[in-house]
Amino acid sequence: MGAGGIPLQVEKEFFEREKGKYKLQVYTADVTYEGDDRVDVSVNNGKFIFVPPKHLIFDYRFGNITEDQFQKAYFECLEKSYINQRYTWDTVLQGNRIVLICGCNAKGKTCHRHFIIKFLKKLGVVYKGELKPRKTRRKI
Repeated sequence: MGAGGIPLQVEKEFFEREKGKYKLQVYTADVTYEGDDRVDVSVNNGKFIFVPPKHLIFDYRFGNITEDQFQKAYFECLEKSYINQRYTWDTVLQGNRIVLICGCNAKGKTCHRHFIIKFLKKLGVVYKGELKPRKTRRKI
């Protein structure tokens, strides 16, 4: 069985059908990023289609579940969200670019944004990397 009890063949066919449909480029950035393409995915006030249950985040952060267990459970949540909130997903995915930000500002792969990216890649979305904060000029 695949994530969420979907047989692996059905899951594979589902993602293959969706792959290539979207031309979205995804970036990550610090929570201070303010562009129009910003998508907040933080647990407390993020875009609901991407937000994992708090208990899942806490279990992962406190070491109660492994990375693989977290990914499996989170992918199940994202799959359900993708099916149940299809219009909202399509609206996001049909854009040219989004920048995922999160309030945890975890570096490396510990932030759940990187799991969202893994999920989005299954749909053919391209991850372009981390945007560096712009340096602001001080007025004198």
